[in-house]
Amino acid sequence: MKWHLIPFPYVNFIMHKFFSFIRQFSIPKKQALRGALASFSGKQLAFFVGVLIVALISVLVILNKINKSFMVSVPASGGTITEGIVGMPTLVNPVLALSDADKDLTSLVYSGLMRRMSDGSLIPDLAQSYTASADGMTYTFIIKQNAKFHDGKKVTADDVIFTIEKIKDPLVKSPRKTGWDSVSVDKKDADTVVFTLKQPFISFLDNTTIGILPEHIWKNVTPAEFGLSTLNNINAIGSGPYLISSVLKNKDGVPENYKLKRFNGFTLGSPHIRNLNIVSYANEKDLLKDLKDHSIDQAGGISPENAKLLSDKEFNIKTATLPRIFGLFFNSGANKIFADTNVIHAFDKALNRQEIIDQVLGGYATAIHNPIPETIIHDTKSDIYKNAYLEEARAILDKGGWTIGEDGIRVKGGTTTKTVTKKVGKKTVTEKVTVNNGPVTRLSFSITTGDTPELKKSVELIKEQLEKIGAEVDIQKIYETGPLNQMIRTREYEALFFGQVVNHESDLFSFWHSSQKVDPGLNIAMYSSATADKILETAQKTLDRSSRVAKYEEFAKEFDKNVPALLIYSPRYIYVTREDLGNIELETINTPSDRFTSLYTWYAEVDQVWEIFNK
Repeated sequence: MKWHLIPFPYVNFIMHKFFSFIRQFSIPKKQALRGALASFSGKQLAFFVGVLIVALISVLVILNKINKSFMVSVPASGGTITEGIVGMPTLVNPVLALSDADKDLTSLVYSGLMRRMSDGSLIPDLAQSYTASADGMTYTFIIKQNAKFHDGKKVTADDVIFTIEKIKDPLVKSPRKTGWDSVSVDKKDADTVVFTLKQPFISFLDNTTIGILPEHIWKNVTPAEFGLSTLNNINAIGSGPYLISSVLKNKDGVPENYKLKRFNGFTLGSPHIRNLNIVSYANEKDLLKDLKDHSIDQAGGISPENAKLLSDKEFNIKTATLPRIFGLFFNSGANKIFADTNVIHAFDKALNRQEIIDQVLGGYATAIHNPIPETIIHDTKSDIYKNAYLEEARAILDKGGWTIGEDGIRVKGGTTTKTVTKKVGKKTVTEKVTVNNGPVTRLSFSITTGDTPELKKSVELIKEQLEKIGAEVDIQKIYETGPLNQMIRTREYEALFFGQVVNHESDLFSFWHSSQKVDPGLNIAMYSSATADKILETAQKTLDRSSRVAKYEEFAKEFDKNVPALLIYSPRYIYVTREDLGNIELETINTPSDRFTSLYTWYAEVDQVWEIFNK
């Protein structure tokens, strides 16, 4: 491009004309405008027009910058999400939901009085407000006036009572029954419901997140028909953020693709995402294929192994803390070596927790040493493993009388020969003496665990690590879920590698109190401590969370004295989502379905508005 200099006389002339025009400017009449333009020569007119165009563009650019400086991005209404899940939802009913697939759909379709958020806090959902008595025995809830079901009917106290009565009905066989058996519920008025507890229950508010059934739809369904009704799937009606618009079935007539649309009457506000599709898969392999092919947008509960196969350029890989702890639970009644604290402390030193996390879970876990989830108390012991720990472990066993046998396995007891020096008259005599140390005990035990890749690989690494200090570990006892649960109920194991799921409020009583050593108690380590029992009893009745956490800190110190279990890791939940989705917040979840608690705030599209209008 060549640039041509404009002779100065032309510039001077045009600038004079331009400024004279500005000073005397008024909206000219058509004839006057023509006259003014006619006074320009061709070159002068072209230049004048060019100046005007440049000035106009400059003004527009400046105005655009000014406009942008006052603009902010806000979530916009619209968009569709297609999420894949493993399993077929069959009971989209808060009273009956059992599988993860059931709970996923139920959490979207139904609302409870309260809603658990991603940070672990509870907020009112169908409830306008609630009050609790000072003794923690009575809770009164007032239902929002705008709380409605998907069919437009008002949510009332009668619906709440109906739902709880169905949960408590033994003929319905609700998996939530245990949590409500000791609670009575009454109606104060159409919008007020009162719960009365037999004793303070720190997890009670968690119970009130249960989805509420519409009585007017379910009232004529008998207990015998309750689990068979189409109201449990394709015709499910709740008051949650999404309602079922249609269901696609496979060739066998089983629902496999639920199409949902937002419920504009949702109490916490109409969701940003307009449509939501939930697609069922028989296994994670098929789900992963469609995820990589972008046939679906996202999926939860992805295994660490498969998470590695996904590009972080195409997906957001989010994780959440799970209140679950995995470790070795020792049954000293079945194998007396666990009664020796030297053995347990040596095992604790020898275990390389980070190696297990990296090799089994791809790094998607947190190393732990105490029985309290990270969501409650930070584990200060979770440090980097050092090879020197092996030598420390061996030294602990040596000091405890565990010697290396001919086969490399440590033993304790039996007869040993030692040299003693004694005086016989005026002479000092040295002689060998045979000492009986009791029956010979081998440092040997078996591990029972479940038939899953994660559990099996974990115990294989545990075996390798403990063999380095002279332990003999048998890991042949691997069972499928049914037989394993039976083994746990009867406590027929020496050491159990298993996980505990602790609720949001972390009521540790059922896991560690001595009264819970027998089924249906969950004290699978057979732990018994009078001091620990008193701490747990007090904590269970302490409604103030900070005070309860202080009690759990006391319990952790007492636990550390006897070490009835070696806790190893707390896994993280892996959620693979679309790269462009906003407002997805995952901090801690209790069950996989908790990932949807704040879905109504997610967005896939944005609008630009002036900041002043966004306040």
